[in-house]
Amino acid sequence: MKRLLLVTVVCLTGLSLTAQVQKVKVLTYNIHHGENMKGLLDLQGIANVILATNPDLVALQEVDSATQRTKNTDQLKELAAITGMYTYFAKAMNFDGGGYGTGILSRFPITEAITLPLPSVTKEEVEPRVAGIITVKLPGDSLLHFVSAHLDAEKPAANRIAQANQLAAYFKETKTPVILAGDFNALPASKEIKTLKKIFTDATQQMGPTFPADSPRVKLDYIMVHPQNRWNVTGARIIEEAVASDHRPVLSELELK
Repeated sequence: MKRLLLVTVVCLTGLSLTAQVQKVKVLTYNIHHGENMKGLLDLQGIANVILATNPDLVALQEVDSATQRTKNTDQLKELAAITGMYTYFAKAMNFDGGGYGTGILSRFPITEAITLPLPSVTKEEVEPRVAGIITVKLPGDSLLHFVSAHLDAEKPAANRIAQANQLAAYFKETKTPVILAGDFNALPASKEIKTLKKIFTDATQQMGPTFPADSPRVKLDYIMVHPQNRWNVTGARIIEEAVASDHRPVLSELELK
């Protein structure tokens, strides 16, 4: 009887430990305002990637909201209607009668959302950059910060470095687990990526190039997590989609401990 009781306790303990691990699947995708490699607006092509990969959280960059160039479409609202996900749009600037920035899709309820402006330090006028940050409630009521960021694309790298410093500083002291994803416009060996990796762990470290979509030569798209001891990376891959946008989508499967 005592031996049977011990086995039962061990089994129940094992189940309890398993239940504490939350699996999270993340997609990041620069969608080029829904314009594909053939120069055609095809938001359904982006939606097809999301439906096929079935992520829990999606970080989108280069998202239009009711601009004339995308026929006044609220792109996030349309993607939400197709995928059944919650949304947050972080507007970086007014553009062509509407807005332009980063977007987030989430299967989890969003409890809080903010737009974090990212700095520019050069004298030249550059495109404004922001990070969209949401807090979601996972099954079991634990909280998670999810970030969609799009860093400066210009040379030299001063703005990107400043923006990476801002993101690292913003999340340095947080106790809540964080996933940072997006198009960072930086190579893995660059100073800006090294700056982010002082705080974050690159879940996509083993991946190859993501841009341009039809013949990728450089890695610009990343998924990172913080703090390291709360996360296991169980998978990461580049989706073989060469037409829907000018970037390849990137998927990572994570476990939050």
